[in-house]
Amino acid sequence: MSAKDIKMSEIERLTLVNQFLILEKLYPEEADYYEKNRIALQQGYQAHYRTIFEHLWDEMPEEQTKEVLDILEMYRAITWSNADFKKDKSIDPKYRFPGFDGNEEPDQLSYCHYFIVNLDRYQELVSDREYPDFNSHCPMLPTYRRMLSVWKSLREQYSLTLTPNQIEQILEA
Repeated sequence: MSAKDIKMSEIERLTLVNQFLILEKLYPEEADYYEKNRIALQQGYQAHYRTIFEHLWDEMPEEQTKEVLDILEMYRAITWSNADFKKDKSIDPKYRFPGFDGNEEPDQLSYCHYFIVNLDRYQELVSDREYPDFNSHCPMLPTYRRMLSVWKSLREQYSLTLTPNQIEQILEA
């Protein structure tokens, strides 16, 4: 997002100016930072808007978040189904969720981390609870998309529980 992309109405600017005034009072140790941002907004210095919003990420389209959730749901089915067939209930590394590539798929990786760690969902997909990391270190979306097409066709025919053969079909896609 560039500074020229940030357009605000006077009402939006006034709202943020008031927010920064409140933050100046609430956090005196950071008042200088908030004051600089407030002045830039108050006086309409568009070139400085970028620094105000630098920690605000671009939006992730809903289709991408749904795709990540479908992938997590697929791995949940694989994990649960695999556990049903084993006596010791440990997860074979072959069936673990590898994650997303931090270089090529950062939006998916970030959303995955948010959904699993921050929202405390799909905890069965976390292999290291102390350091939950979902970086596969290689692009996974093409593989996941092939797997999803197989999983979705199987899911239409059967319940959430998969047979060992179905799990292999998905993983080999």
